[in-house]
Amino acid sequence: MEFIETIRAKLLHSLPGIDAQLKMASTIRSKEMQAPADAHLAGVLILLIEGDKTWNTILIRRTEDSSAHSGQISFPGGKKDPSDTDIIATALRECEEEIGVNRFDIDVLGTLTPLYIPPSNFMVTPTLAYIKNVQAFKPSEKEVQEIIKVPLPMLFDPAIKQQRIIAHSAKKNEGVSTPVYELSSDIIIWGATAMIISEMEHLIEI
Repeated sequence: MEFIETIRAKLLHSLPGIDAQLKMASTIRSKEMQAPADAHLAGVLILLIEGDKTWNTILIRRTEDSSAHSGQISFPGGKKDPSDTDIIATALRECEEEIGVNRFDIDVLGTLTPLYIPPSNFMVTPTLAYIKNVQAFKPSEKEVQEIIKVPLPMLFDPAIKQQRIIAHSAKKNEGVSTPVYELSSDIIIWGATAMIISEMEHLIEI
């Protein structure tokens, strides 16, 4: 548990912040960091799990639909509901709804730097949390196509950081060169999720 307590302590001090996030942002994205007054609040959960002699986190592949983030790799999360007491409660609820982890079994460590996502007009706060035991994940049939368990040493390996051309909502029929975490040819993490991971990577030392 020393690893978890170290993270908990680090979250009480200054965070790596926007500078760390921008290391995995495209040039276009770096100009879109300021949230407008009408931005919606959202939360995502970075769930840490020990297993296979290392620490892991959980990503999801969203279902293919007409939404702004259709089919993308992300952390469990979503829009803040009026019934949520705060943005951490949002992240816990969304995690339970999307991957079936009981929110009351999760130990919250703290939050990372909020990040604005222009395509969906969301101001997203990432919550870092820990769970000791997970029996089985239950993906939401409506929202989650795949649950992806990723070892942190693999996620933080410099070799998986690549530069790729990705479709950009602001550039119709065009692609934008952006840094990505390329876990495999089928699992490519970019955009806001990559920026969140970048800040987490700068915070965590494994």
